Amino acid sequence: MIENETIKHQLNHRAIRAFKDQTLSEEQLTTLYEVARHTATSMFMQQFSILHITDEEKRKQIREITGQKYVGANGDLFIFIIDLYRNQQIRKQMGNDDGRLHTMDIFFQALQDTMLAVQNVINAAESMGLGIVPLGTVNDDPKAMLKVLDLPELTYPALGLQVGVQIKNHN
Repeated sequence: MIENETIKHQLNHRAIRAFKDQTLSEEQLTTLYEVARHTATSMFMQQFSILHITDEEKRKQIREITGQKYVGANGDLFIFIIDLYRNQQIRKQMGNDDGRLHTMDIFFQALQDTMLAVQNVINAAESMGLGIVPLGTVNDDPKAMLKVLDLPELTYPALGLQVGVQIKNHN
């Protein structure tokens, strides 16, 4: 097997569920956003958005929906959104109809764009020494999650991600 620093890093990946009670710095946040923004996307459409959930009440509601007490407790909570709404609004501003935005192939392209962005952010966060845990449980009750996030049409919360400074000796 080939080994280098990147591969070693990937082979040492662990989901972390215990974070220190501190938030990411502005520099860390900017870096993660830029990494996501530079993710390869289908047809250059950037069909995802990232919500950084800082409101304590929303974090509590998300924790209840997921049924996981560590979600939103410490660290930073992000929800990665499949976002076709933004492109719909751009098309409308240009005087165009929705085009293919309501088709399954575009939805799946948006899902793929979103998942690629999540993985890039995970790699970047871990490379900065941060802990992460992906949160598929944001889909445990989609209607409740859509209500808490107050999302517009043509959007869907694909995956959550908790990022933070790991409490040592916790996985």
